[in-house]
Amino acid sequence: MLGAARRLLLTKGPDVTTDEIALAAGVSKSTLYANFKGKDQLVEAVIRAEADKTITEEDFAFLVQPPVTAATLVAFGRRFVGFVNSHDLIAWDRVIASLEAVRPELPGKFFELGPGRGQRLLKELLDKAVADGLIQTGSTKVAADQLTGLWLGFSNLEVKLGVRPPLSIAEIEAQVESGAEIFLHYYGTKP
Repeated sequence: MLGAARRLLLTKGPDVTTDEIALAAGVSKSTLYANFKGKDQLVEAVIRAEADKTITEEDFAFLVQPPVTAATLVAFGRRFVGFVNSHDLIAWDRVIASLEAVRPELPGKFFELGPGRGQRLLKELLDKAVADGLIQTGSTKVAADQLTGLWLGFSNLEVKLGVRPPLSIAEIEAQVESGAEIFLHYYGTKP
């Protein structure tokens, strides 16, 4: 069901009906409602599944267990930038923005499930980096915003506007490693 809902949401936007989703998924509408209270909950499940492409809660818990290192930041950054850099995310941006006219509260909710969640996880990672002595900062929220900016750079806007293709894996690697290096040069603990 989630796959069918995802495809229809990306092509039709928020105007897709539960009848269309059930038909595309090959299930009855009663089966759809047995699994989800309504379209909003189904869309939320799709957004949550998309957000897990960045990093699942289990992966994140594993990532922050050992002391946070530069390699930890780079590993998180690769997944984060790889997700943000995809064409699908551009389509999701449009779907979420178009929800404003239908249900004004939904864009904020879906932002929190997707990009907002990624940023919260990065802040938590940086909180651990402070506790582990890798970085020093008075605000891990500000530091997370700055690290995200270093990772995404101007190319993120170029990809979103369609003036360049998404970054290749090699370009993502280079951008994330360079961003982490600059970040650690500024925020790294000084002897």
